[in-house]
Formats: sequence, C-alpha cells, structure tokens
Amino acid sequence: MYDTLKNDKDFFDLFIDFKGYVDFFFLQDLVSDDYSSVNFFIGNGDFNNSPLPCNVDEYMAWYNKSVDFIDKRNKRIEEYFSNVS
Repeated sequence: MYDTLKNDKDFFDLFIDFKGYVDFFFLQDLVSDDYSSVNFFIGNGDFNNSPLPCNVDEYMAWYNKSVDFIDKRNKRIEEYFSNVS
C-alpha cells in the first residue's frame, strides 16, 4: 500500500491531511467526530474477516448503512452548494 500512496503523493498533498481529504469529498459520515477512526458498514476493519456481507442479515445492515450514508452525503453536498452561491 505504501508504494501506491507514494505514487499518488501529489494528489494526496492537495488535501494537506486526512481531514482535508474527508472534508473535500464530503465523507464526514464515514469517520469518527475527531477523524481518528473510520466507521465501517460491517465488521471492524481488522482485515481478518471478509469485507463483504456473508449472510442476509449482514447484507441488510450493509445496505441500510450504505443508503443512510448516501442520503447524508447528498444532503451535505446540497447544503454546501446552497451556501456557496
């Protein structure tokens, strides 16, 4: 992963830091309030389990969290652009 991030260094430098990246792309609902951790739709992100839903219950949880995130992000984008003009 280091090599990939290093190859895209110029891109990531545009945002100064992780918070800048998250704020630019309106991804605040995917991180904790202090930007110190990522909120996962399923699992805990430890890379020991499948990142994909493994059963109907997990799929429904993932689906509902995905739709909720999209709705919140769209609202955040709409609010941002209604205040810019």
